[in-house]
Amino acid sequence: MRMRGRNMDRKMMALKMLSVLVCVNMLVACNTTKFVPEGKYLLNDVKVRVEDTKAVTSSELMKYVQQKQNTEILGFWKLQLDIYNTASADTTKWTSKNARKIGEAPVVFDAELADASCTQLQRAMNNKGYFRTQVDTTMAVKDRKVNLVYHVTADKPYMIRKYSVNLPQSDLKLIATNSRALVGNGMQFDADVLNEERRRVSSAMRRRGYFYFDQELLHFEADSTRGKGEIDVTMKLHDYLKELPAEEQEKIFRKYRIAHVHFHLDYDPSRLPDTEEMSSKSKDGFVFTWVGKQLLRDNVLKRHCPIEPGDMYNERMVERAYTRFNQLAPVKYVDISFEPISADELDCHIVLSRGKLHTVSAEIEGTYSAGDWGVAAGVGYVNRNLFRGAEELSVNGRASYEWRQNGGRAIEAKAAAGMKFPNLVSLDLSYDFQNRPDEYTRSIFGAGLNYTIRQPRVGLEHQFRFVDISYVYLPWVSDIFRDQFLQSTNILKYSYENHFIVGLGYSGNYSSYRASRPNSSYWNVNYNIETAGNLLRALAKPCGFSVDTLSGNYIFLNTQFAQFAKADLSVTYNQMLHPKHRLVFHADLGVAVPYGNSQTIPFEKRYFAGGANSVRGWSARTLGPGGYKGNGKLIDFNNQSGDIRMNLNVEYRAKVWSIFELAAFFDAGNIWTIFDYEAQPNGVFRFSEFYKQIALAYGVGVRLDFSFFIFRVDFGVKLYDPALRYDGSGKQWRTVGNGLNWADDMAFHIAIGYPF
Repeated sequence: MRMRGRNMDRKMMALKMLSVLVCVNMLVACNTTKFVPEGKYLLNDVKVRVEDTKAVTSSELMKYVQQKQNTEILGFWKLQLDIYNTASADTTKWTSKNARKIGEAPVVFDAELADASCTQLQRAMNNKGYFRTQVDTTMAVKDRKVNLVYHVTADKPYMIRKYSVNLPQSDLKLIATNSRALVGNGMQFDADVLNEERRRVSSAMRRRGYFYFDQELLHFEADSTRGKGEIDVTMKLHDYLKELPAEEQEKIFRKYRIAHVHFHLDYDPSRLPDTEEMSSKSKDGFVFTWVGKQLLRDNVLKRHCPIEPGDMYNERMVERAYTRFNQLAPVKYVDISFEPISADELDCHIVLSRGKLHTVSAEIEGTYSAGDWGVAAGVGYVNRNLFRGAEELSVNGRASYEWRQNGGRAIEAKAAAGMKFPNLVSLDLSYDFQNRPDEYTRSIFGAGLNYTIRQPRVGLEHQFRFVDISYVYLPWVSDIFRDQFLQSTNILKYSYENHFIVGLGYSGNYSSYRASRPNSSYWNVNYNIETAGNLLRALAKPCGFSVDTLSGNYIFLNTQFAQFAKADLSVTYNQMLHPKHRLVFHADLGVAVPYGNSQTIPFEKRYFAGGANSVRGWSARTLGPGGYKGNGKLIDFNNQSGDIRMNLNVEYRAKVWSIFELAAFFDAGNIWTIFDYEAQPNGVFRFSEFYKQIALAYGVGVRLDFSFFIFRVDFGVKLYDPALRYDGSGKQWRTVGNGLNWADDMAFHIAIGYPF
């Protein structure tokens, strides 16, 4: 009877939620035309359907449509239109003004723009070689809303019967006819490919020293009279070139060499220095000019400069120079230009502006949940030009203190230092001391050798960790902790013994954010892959490593070593609703798998849930794994770790005044174990069960944006607690009237920076 009643409760809850969603959708649907003028129609949906060809997709053609429906989030939700429609007719009200400012006015169907879209779609298809394309429209009108479909019917594309090159200059003709040519006989006519061929030829000319050559000098003539469905294409120089003075024509087809390379250091666009303040020197064709103390040493500048005096002008070297100088930590801005100084010589001018060389940072964070407190503070220092060679030194430290009502205190202190050299090789050292008087004392030593590749123009960064070593040393473990939690069958035993982690890995990140478009929506993607122990395991038998009699694992230097693989992916999308308002979607997934010399993942490599950057209804490291219910004891945090992590977050951020920002959020997520451990009941990941164990939380936050850092305070409240699914209470949904306890079901977080 109890089980039947519980199932009925679930059904009732589902019906209630479904009813709420239906009501909301009905209200939104009825309100979408609120501000559409009388006699006009809301453009509800726009589609492009391509028939008779798969070579051109609807998504390709959509960019030629002149009028689209209101912005959609997640492909269906017109959130900004809904916000706009919450405004009243009285525009003097504060709520109405802000709803109109944040929201998006309804897109009113315009027949003229629809006709213009048909013309643009026709031209786009012509450019792809479909010269006999027909574009029609169909409209479905209902409740003052229009659903518009553009039907693009394509016939067979025109094919290039004969491609020829009619160019007088030898180098130009050689480049245009070589094996890298993108156009040839028998290919489909495509204007985009022709333009790409112009860029290829022009770029190749500029790499050969032709500084003044430009792709606009080239054009194509097309003759479609040769036969049905066939076309002849010829690459030629533009006729206007003949009208230029002879001197200008000669410049275009003249090769240029680099005479001198000028480095202008410490450039400040807001201040023109007095010539008396400037210092300069020259050597071997390089000229250095600076104000005050020279930013970078001569040899560093020359080593990173692929452009050298006496070399032929090469556009590729210019691009390479931009990349190399942008990667130097002390450099904020790079500009490269050329000045003709004779009939066939150029001076290269490289302007480098000084970035922020020294940075000091500090952070503090704290949590409060059910009477339990925790606080942590950290400081950091970065010197981006230690020896005037673009060496980047970073030093940081962090200390934390935890205490609980039921007793027990804990301290942790971390220190780390890193040195990154201008070739983007870095060396990292770290030390982490943990003291839990009732449990253990542990020290973790770390060292790593990394190589970083940055591609700032495309927003990519790659880091290769060639060596990543950790040594975990436990000089003392309490008898109580050992007896209760470190039995030979317990998953935590290995993590609280001395052990090595010797691994390597790769991580990267991508950002579509561009400083030139600060109000545009953008993506952030972070990913990481790492392995450990494979090399030591491969050497174990050949080198005669000893074997631990209890675990059966190999031992290196009298210490067991871990063997595992780990992968992480984090994706964040910032939907800009307004310059001061945005909706942020975030998802991350992580998986760690032990194998070979390990039966479990080392504790310091496991996942945790709850806290300021996870599901914020729980304090740090108190959620999961799965439906596991913590016992509330200080020592229990060890069992609240897992091998799989999933977080899903939605956060609305609004800057309301100066540095003051408000936020509202909804979090979902948890951690799970890969194997079913006795010490973590209901914690293993099962496809048939995991979705029922996803914790839910909601809350509000306050942020102070000091530009150089974000101070954040979040209040999270539990909505769904998966641990309560298994205690028989039926109170996993934490709502008023169903056991909601504000003291136990709310978490308070203080942190630095955005959660994602």
